[in-house]
Amino acid sequence: MEVNITAEEFYSDEAAKLLLNHLESNAAKYKLDNAKLYYNYPLFREIDDDLRYPSFMLISQLYGIILIQTDSRTQRSLEGSEVIKLDEEISHIHSLTFSKLIKEKVLKKSRTSLNFNLNTLIYIPNYGELFDESIQDEIDSIVVTNTSQFEEMFIELEDEGFSDEKIEIVLSVLEGSKGIIKPKERDVEEDSLNSKAKILEELEKEIAKFDKRQKYAALSHLHGPQRIRGLAGSGKTIILAMKAALLHLKYPEKRILYTFFTKSLYDYVKLLITRFYRQYSTEDPDFMDKIHILHSWGGVNIRGVYYEACRDNQVHPLSYGDASRMQGDAFDNVCKNLLEIKQGKLKVKYDYVLMDEAQDFPDSFYQICREIVKDDCIVWAYDDLQNIFDVKRQDAEQIFKNKYGAEGIDLASLQAAHPEMKNDIVLPKSYRNPREILVIAHALGFGFYGPALVQTLENNEHWNDVGYEVVKGECIDGEEMHVLRPEENSPLSISTKQNIEEIIKYYKASSMDDEIEWVCREIVQNIQVDKLRPDDIVVISLDDRYAKSYFSTISEILAEQDIYTNNLSSNSYQKGFQDDNRITLSSVYRAKGNEAPVVYVIGCDTFGKNRLLRTTRNKIFTAFTRAKAWLRVTGTGDNMDMLISEIEEAKSNFPYFKFVHKSEKAIKRDLAEINATESKQIDKISDLFSKEADKLGIDVDDLIEIMRKRRGKDE
Repeated sequence: MEVNITAEEFYSDEAAKLLLNHLESNAAKYKLDNAKLYYNYPLFREIDDDLRYPSFMLISQLYGIILIQTDSRTQRSLEGSEVIKLDEEISHIHSLTFSKLIKEKVLKKSRTSLNFNLNTLIYIPNYGELFDESIQDEIDSIVVTNTSQFEEMFIELEDEGFSDEKIEIVLSVLEGSKGIIKPKERDVEEDSLNSKAKILEELEKEIAKFDKRQKYAALSHLHGPQRIRGLAGSGKTIILAMKAALLHLKYPEKRILYTFFTKSLYDYVKLLITRFYRQYSTEDPDFMDKIHILHSWGGVNIRGVYYEACRDNQVHPLSYGDASRMQGDAFDNVCKNLLEIKQGKLKVKYDYVLMDEAQDFPDSFYQICREIVKDDCIVWAYDDLQNIFDVKRQDAEQIFKNKYGAEGIDLASLQAAHPEMKNDIVLPKSYRNPREILVIAHALGFGFYGPALVQTLENNEHWNDVGYEVVKGECIDGEEMHVLRPEENSPLSISTKQNIEEIIKYYKASSMDDEIEWVCREIVQNIQVDKLRPDDIVVISLDDRYAKSYFSTISEILAEQDIYTNNLSSNSYQKGFQDDNRITLSSVYRAKGNEAPVVYVIGCDTFGKNRLLRTTRNKIFTAFTRAKAWLRVTGTGDNMDMLISEIEEAKSNFPYFKFVHKSEKAIKRDLAEINATESKQIDKISDLFSKEADKLGIDVDDLIEIMRKRRGKDE
């Protein structure tokens, strides 16, 4: 039996613990091996009404749905009228559950009935051996006062009409996963089953489902810290958005902060939270006073966590210009400055803090978020491999510890107090990218098939954490490694319908004009022949130097075909990423955290010029993994050959990586030997320069322009 304890109240609910222990001990006897049990779920809130939820919801193929209300009171304190009140409460929840499920056509038997059992049960184990039968006549629920009564009850409720398909639909409705963005309308012809539009339509339906780990991560709520780890596309943003919605639903008086690294995520996060909240309530969330969606930095024109923490604590916030004149990471500098001025003690403002894209934040920002929230109620979603060059397992004890007296967070010790719940959840499945794209992107990012290995993971267990399987070798210097990406951890069906050559294509152009013309022809075909929407397509320039030239020419050519673009390089401070019926043109930095069915990565000859630079590897990995279905890669001249060579070797080994493991020390030594002094200097400058643009979420070209203007003022 799958048990989902999603609320900490379970540990003080004696009747609930007795019931769970009995059902788990007798799961085989009661034929509950494949059943699912949820504590304090599902949730419902009507206008101007209290939040309602059953003690348990049991879902089983054999018994349908049983909504259970438990009560630990004795017969002396639990009079007949109180039992009637329990029945009234669980009956109300029954009505709310029924009203949601009856809207689904596949679950209907008629206009007024479902095609499976939906029953209610009251479990009062301390009531006594004898139950007043006269009370039973006044209530609709089954009443159980002794565990010996369960066997007879389950026999009476048997009904084998509840299929796996229906259970999945019920769960998607009750768990709120229908709050995930609905698939877009597409012009799909019935006879074109293998068209890109049809494949994408099916793909979006798959992505709109939660898997078991995602569901638990979203529904569970511990009072205290929680970490959620997974690759890009494993559903971390969706999970955090659902958490925000559920916390707001359950505790409408509490204040919640949702913060992130990429500014273009703002609209998407707000939409997700709203859609999830509306799955359970007839009203919209309170984004004015109770849920704050804030960028990590912020400023005069854009609200942000750092900026507002400064204002709340009477500290003058530093600007990017101020921070850039300091040595090291700009955002880390401003956060450290705030902590130093206040000696690590900040005004508490929130009841819960949710951190998205947490792998991009410095330790100092974690410490600020911890200071502004009550009781360490902080949840951070972390991608082990989003930054290819910082892939060591995160140590929660170290990132929260500082010189001002803050101790680290020991997740394992905290977990011991709540054995049925989890505060460190790993999501091995990725739903953003087809397996082909993810494996090739990681191969390029790590440099497995290049002149030097740039990075790898420290042990076999870490590979398992991120959804890979080591089939040969140990992570020891000089050991030959064969690492597999299993199908079940990249389950998108596109891999069964199209081969790797169709999913990933590249084009070596003779010139920049030739490259642009090829990209525009392919885009026109995507829209006119493949029946994709313009907003299904994103063009990312890997070459920051020529990005504006690429984008202006592409926009002009496509406009002649009545295809229009959303050029993000023309507006550094735009919150959103995509516009309906427009193709998005973006830098790598602006594309982080976003995705699209078709991604064109252009200007890739810059990879060949700079493939020993760590920032180049990271950029191409980030750009490639924006693609949900199809990836198109272009570049010019001989420098493009180096990228093509690595892609082809990665393809030939797919779905494996085959490489020789090296430790971090050995990798650094190899790179030092390969790089001449000039190359090392370029790498250092490029790394610093790109990192600052990355932290701000702005285009490198825009940063160049800011620096040029600043230099003009200084002169």
